[in-house]
Amino acid sequence: MVRTLGCAPHHRRREYTFTVCSALRTDHPANAAYSGCRENTRAPLTADPRRRYTDIVMKPEEEIAEKYLKGQSLRCVKFEPDGNIPPDFRVGRKIGVEVRRLNQNYFDNSKPEALEELSIPLWYLIKSEASKLDNKYKGNSYWLFLEHNRPMNEKRRDTAKSIRKHLNNFLMSGKQTPVTLHVNDNLLIRVECASPSPGKLFRLGAHTDMDSGGALVSLYIENINHCISDKSTKISDYQNRYDKWWLLLVDFMMWGLDEDEIPVVKSGISSLRSFDRLLIISYGFGRLLFDM
Repeated sequence: MVRTLGCAPHHRRREYTFTVCSALRTDHPANAAYSGCRENTRAPLTADPRRRYTDIVMKPEEEIAEKYLKGQSLRCVKFEPDGNIPPDFRVGRKIGVEVRRLNQNYFDNSKPEALEELSIPLWYLIKSEASKLDNKYKGNSYWLFLEHNRPMNEKRRDTAKSIRKHLNNFLMSGKQTPVTLHVNDNLLIRVECASPSPGKLFRLGAHTDMDSGGALVSLYIENINHCISDKSTKISDYQNRYDKWWLLLVDFMMWGLDEDEIPVVKSGISSLRSFDRLLIISYGFGRLLFDM
């Protein structure tokens, strides 16, 4: 069975204050290796005596990972134990845990590119250029529906100029909608009528990334292997600091795998490289999807 899906949402980083160490169920055999850990749960005092805890910035995937790890009855789950270098978390004294979002990447002959690295800046570029034409509002508003693919080799400045030119030409032409504007070889904008929005000429509608989706199982295999390779490189200089390393991926693709698809995905992961364990958890609820 082949399924094709679209893009997953993306989220902002936010300020987060935390304390460390959750309780250990010492009767659980899986936790025997974590016994003997002693951590001071109080963060050091800062220069301001009224502040006892350190404010840090934690990515959304790290927040989800921390909640998951602490929910597994593991002792001493500590974020960035060695500072802003790997690992992202330490479990007990001997296990380093690296966390990464499992997202879809665009692969060509050069460096892999996360889909959001193009789609989000492009969205804001078109929004910015469209808003500059609001002074031409004469009672009609229009939806802009975007469609793009890669590689987008044109410079940002040239793309912006081309967007303005095509939107202006549309306004001057008096053509009836829907109209498709061929901005460049990799970007189309479809213009359709919208309900009048006083002072607002163009409004952004749906956005289609033509490189998104694909056969679901293959998509997961390809991007999981990429995450393993990427994180293995990042921990190479620090690997001897911990006895074991886990890679915890948070599924930002959120397309879901059926039970019978999971073994197929696992069979496509030929090596964990620098890691001893791979865990993939869901984005929404931090539910374990699979462990190997």
